Amino acid sequence: MDKPKPLVFDGMNMPPLRPLRENAEKRFTEIRDLECMKDDIILATYSKSGTHWIWEVVCMLIKGTTEYTKETKEFFFLEAIPDLDVVHNLPSPRPLNTHLPYRWLPKQLTEKGGKIIHVIRNPKDVAVSLYHHLVDFGAMNISFSQFMETMFMIPNPACAMGSWYDYVKEFEQAAENDRHGAILTMFYESMKKNPIDETKRLAKFLSVEASDKLIEDIVEKCSFENLKNADKTIKDQSIMKKIIDFAPNMDENAKPNMYRKGVIGDWKNHFTVALNEQFDKIYADEMKNSKLPIQFE
Repeated sequence: MDKPKPLVFDGMNMPPLRPLRENAEKRFTEIRDLECMKDDIILATYSKSGTHWIWEVVCMLIKGTTEYTKETKEFFFLEAIPDLDVVHNLPSPRPLNTHLPYRWLPKQLTEKGGKIIHVIRNPKDVAVSLYHHLVDFGAMNISFSQFMETMFMIPNPACAMGSWYDYVKEFEQAAENDRHGAILTMFYESMKKNPIDETKRLAKFLSVEASDKLIEDIVEKCSFENLKNADKTIKDQSIMKKIIDFAPNMDENAKPNMYRKGVIGDWKNHFTVALNEQFDKIYADEMKNSKLPIQFE
């Protein structure tokens, strides 16, 4: 099998997901035109921003239980599901998830009363997590500084779904224009520091009645170590081989590790002083008109 060639659609590099490799425009259009229900929930994140974690919290809240969902969130991952028609057969409320930018989310979602949860993680920790994720999958073999300078910090970066800055600013604008109360913006760091309060805020947004005891139990079951253990012992990982277009140097039998550290500030162990200064200059320019309270520690 030849290594998949870089595929660009709508100005963004596509990740090695089979539906996108086969026909990115078709899948993006199918998602945008997806028939939605009034209680649909879409968790939208830039890659490596706590998607698995928050998705599990959402699933427990809407079910009113602390039992782990046997399926991984990839079974509900809009751009990766082999056949998007299966979404129509999912029981409501449907906890869907995506890394697509706001402009490609289902048009019907907010019109019918659906909810969007946008989770933001600081870009330095995103970069570190994404780097290790790509290395672990065998997708690249370069140093962290090379990754930053050639793939993450540059204009129109080679990272899947494009620039972190473009992604979060597009959602920020959408949230400012949100007249239906359909978008909740959450911050990874706030969830780590104040999980009880943030989970209560999430439950309120989802119109879920949850006792203090249930909230506390969900927070405990969704701690990093507990989720990491559940991912290894409970979760059905079978879909991974069906959705990923593996390169020759990628181990198709490797069990993906979606839980590496789950901490705030790991970027301090990777950024040199010079790299950090370079990044901060770019960040200041890109985010000069943004009001997002990004937390780096």
